[in-house]
Amino acid sequence: MPRRKRQAESASEESDNSNGNDSDEEHPEQTTRMTRRSAASNNGQQLDILPSPKRRRIIKEPVVSGSDSEETAENQGNKGSDKTKHLSRGKAKHSTKKPSADAKSVQFNGEVEEDLDEENLMGLTERRATPKTNYDETSAHCPLPGCDSKGHLSGRHESHRTLTSCPLFHNTSAEECKNRFENRTKNTEDRKKVLAELKDRRGLRHLVLSDSQKAKLEKVTKARSKKPEITEKVREEHRQHKQKHGNTRQPLITGLTSDYDYELFREAQARACELLEHQMTQHFAKTDLQEYRIKKLEIGCFEINTWYSSPYPEEYARLPKIYLCEFCLKYMRTATILRRHMAKCLWRHPPGDEIYRKGNISFFEVDGKKNKVYCQNLCLLAKLFLDHKTLYFDVEPFLFYVMTENDTNGCHIVGYFSKEKNSFLNYNVSCILTLPQYMRQGFGKMLIDFSYLLSKEEDKIGSPERPLSDLGLLSYRSYWKDVLLDYLHKYKGQEICIKDVSQETAINANDIVSTLQALGMLKYWKGKHLVLKKQ
Repeated sequence: MPRRKRQAESASEESDNSNGNDSDEEHPEQTTRMTRRSAASNNGQQLDILPSPKRRRIIKEPVVSGSDSEETAENQGNKGSDKTKHLSRGKAKHSTKKPSADAKSVQFNGEVEEDLDEENLMGLTERRATPKTNYDETSAHCPLPGCDSKGHLSGRHESHRTLTSCPLFHNTSAEECKNRFENRTKNTEDRKKVLAELKDRRGLRHLVLSDSQKAKLEKVTKARSKKPEITEKVREEHRQHKQKHGNTRQPLITGLTSDYDYELFREAQARACELLEHQMTQHFAKTDLQEYRIKKLEIGCFEINTWYSSPYPEEYARLPKIYLCEFCLKYMRTATILRRHMAKCLWRHPPGDEIYRKGNISFFEVDGKKNKVYCQNLCLLAKLFLDHKTLYFDVEPFLFYVMTENDTNGCHIVGYFSKEKNSFLNYNVSCILTLPQYMRQGFGKMLIDFSYLLSKEEDKIGSPERPLSDLGLLSYRSYWKDVLLDYLHKYKGQEICIKDVSQETAINANDIVSTLQALGMLKYWKGKHLVLKKQ
C-alpha cells in the first residue's frame, strides 16, 4: 500500500522539526495517518503535530547453524521475510498525534507508556484494550481443566480463552467479575467529573482539594486503616486451598489486607488482563490458516521474529510474544515481569566453567545434569529457530558449550552447541545454533571450529551427528573446505594419506573424501586415488 505524507501544508514547519521523517521510510505503520478526506474535513485548520516516537532499528535476520535436522547459521539468511528488531537499552518515549482537540486517541503497542496522563490512560484502558474479535464465536478454549470458558476476568466479555482472563483460575466467578466491571465504569465516570472540575482551577498556583476529593481521601484512609488480623484459621484455609488445587488456581489473597487494597489489586488485574487480551486478539486472527505459535521473542536488547514453534508450556505457547532473561534464559509473559526479574536476577553469565576466553568472546561448558533447568530453557529457545529439533527436556546425557560476547553488563549469549558425554560413534556435535542477531559474523564457523578443537584435545576424530540436513551439510562442508584447502596449501610432499589428514585436522575420513569429491579434487587413475593440486 503506497505511503502518504503525514503533514499538511500548514503544518510543514512542525513536521520538519520532528525526528519521524527518517523512521517513516523504514516503518510503513504510522501512529496517525492523514488522508485526503481527513485533510479536507479540517478545512485548512492548523494541526497539532507532536514529534513521532523513536522507532526500533530493523536489522536483517541471518541464519541458523545446525546439524542433523538442525539448520545452519550461514545458510538460512535467505529468509527475507524474517527480521530482527534491535531495541535501544534505554526507554523510548512514545508520543501520539492529535488530529483535533476533540478527537483524542492513544495508540497501543502492547505496553502502557509511562508518560501518559491519567485521562489518556483511562481512555487506553476503555477503548484500546477492547479486542475486536467476537469472543462468542472464537473456537479457542480455556486451557484450565474443568473450566467451561464462560465469563471473563475483566467482566467485559461473556467468554475467555486464557488463564490470564479465567475467573475460575483467579478464585472468582463470572458474575462477580461483571459486577466489578460495572463498578469500574462508574468510578471512571466519577473520576472524569472530578478532572473536569479541576480544569477550571489550573490557573491557581497552589491547588486545594475539592470537597469531593476530601471526602474520597477520608473514605480511603478509613478503609485502609481496617486491616484484618491473619489468624491461624486464615492460614489453614490458604494451606488447604494450596493442597487441593496446587498450581491450577491462584493462591488465596483474601483476609490478608484491607478490602480497599484487595479491590484495588483486583482492578489492576482486570486492566492488565484487558491489555493482554488485546495483544492476543491482534496476534490470533480468525482464520483457519492461522498458526498458533509464538511469533516474537525479546531477549536482552533484541526483539526477534521466531521461525518455528517451540514446546513451551501452553500458557506461554499461546502468547504472541515472550520475554527471556538473557543470562538465566527464564521465560516470562510480559515486559513488566521481565523488568522486575532483571532487577533481582544475580546471573551475569551462563552456569558452568569458563573454558575459553579471547578478547570479549568466551565459552562456557554447562553440564546438563548439574544445570538441568538452564539447559532445558536453552533447548526451548533453540527450537524457535530449528525446525526438526527433538531434544528438549532429556538434557542430562549432554554437555552444552555456550559462546558469549562480554561487556560491562555481563556475558551475552551468542550461540551454543551440544554433544553427548559418551558418544558411541564419536559425534562431537548433536545440535548447534547461532542466534539470529549474531549471524553472518563468523560465529557459526567459530562454533564448529571449537567443536573440532575439543576433539583434538580428546585425541579423537570428530564428526557431526548424522544424518545432516541439506543446509547443515552445506555449512559443515564450507568449514571442511576451508580447513582442507589450508592444509593442502601448506603441505609440501608428493604423496598424501587421507588418514594422516584426518589425524591432523580431527575431521572424519569420510567427510574429507566427500568434500574433496564435491570440490572435484579427488580422481581415480590407474588404481590410485589422486588429489589434484595446482603447482
